[in-house]
Amino acid sequence: MKRRLLIAIPLLVVVGVVAWFFRPRHESLGTAYVAGRNVILWNSVAQVRHAVATLHFGEKVELLGRRNDNARVRTMAGASGWLDARLLMEPTLWQRSTQLLARTQNVPVQARGRTKVKTTVRIEPGRSAPRLYQFTRGVPVEILGRGVADWVQALDERENGEPAETKKEDWFLIRGTATKAPGEVSARGDAPAPTELNDPDVPIAGWVVARFVEMDLPEAVRTGMASANLRTLAWFELNRVADASGEKPQYLVAGARGPEGQPCDFTSLRVFTWNAKRSRYETAFIENNLCGGLPVVVGKGPKGEPEFRFRPMGGDKQERVYRLTQTVVRRVRENEQTPAARKHGSAAKSGKS
Repeated sequence: MKRRLLIAIPLLVVVGVVAWFFRPRHESLGTAYVAGRNVILWNSVAQVRHAVATLHFGEKVELLGRRNDNARVRTMAGASGWLDARLLMEPTLWQRSTQLLARTQNVPVQARGRTKVKTTVRIEPGRSAPRLYQFTRGVPVEILGRGVADWVQALDERENGEPAETKKEDWFLIRGTATKAPGEVSARGDAPAPTELNDPDVPIAGWVVARFVEMDLPEAVRTGMASANLRTLAWFELNRVADASGEKPQYLVAGARGPEGQPCDFTSLRVFTWNAKRSRYETAFIENNLCGGLPVVVGKGPKGEPEFRFRPMGGDKQERVYRLTQTVVRRVRENEQTPAARKHGSAAKSGKS
């Protein structure tokens, strides 16, 4: 009997240790956030599998394990399964994206457009920057600013077998929405939605390659900038004037010539006004050789006339202010500004520094 006990006890200990080692592990490896529009949660990573749930951008999940490029997660509703780990954001990246969104809430819109192709949204300019989301083609976005990053052309993008070369490309800071199913609650809680975008969607801000966005330019702006061989970086409606066919908007446009990656956000300003007698748009104002920085702020002067202002980039940081009176644009010097305008300029300058 004693001999049997001496054999059984160590055997039971071994079995217990093996069972503990191979026990199912359900402990959490942390949390993450879904970085895709409609992400399928699968019951396994096998080829034959079935969907457990569909997750949406911003949903918080608990990370249970990893296998190659797949991650096992559990949702806040208790569903567990596997998904592509590349469609998850770490909490630190999610926090950065939330902070970026908050910083853009009061940035004036510089232009509106739509994605021309599938477009990856990143936390900062550059193709190697962390990915936040990917828009499909034709998604409306608001353009808030411009940045520059280095870019090395892929092999299939080079012409005639030219060698790899580091170039600079423009990036746009945009605000848009990551579409969700109607009625679902955003993980961002009460984050304000961007202007003119759908309320049921989750707002998102980030950086995209500028040439992947097609601007929604009015025909007058498109024609005028094309004839001047200028790339449009920002455009605004200054006011509207009466016409026999109805009110006509008048536009301010900021643009640049030459390749992408220039140090200035824009180098030229143009104002297009409506000539009622000739029933056509005309270029009422041109200023070239600028080194302007976005954002351009459009408002009203002391008599309700259209006014716009911006700060140059480089050495001269003094804000430049312009006003449109009928079809004449004039720069307003600092000694001509009202005390309120001077105070606004000083506050903006201290806020940027």
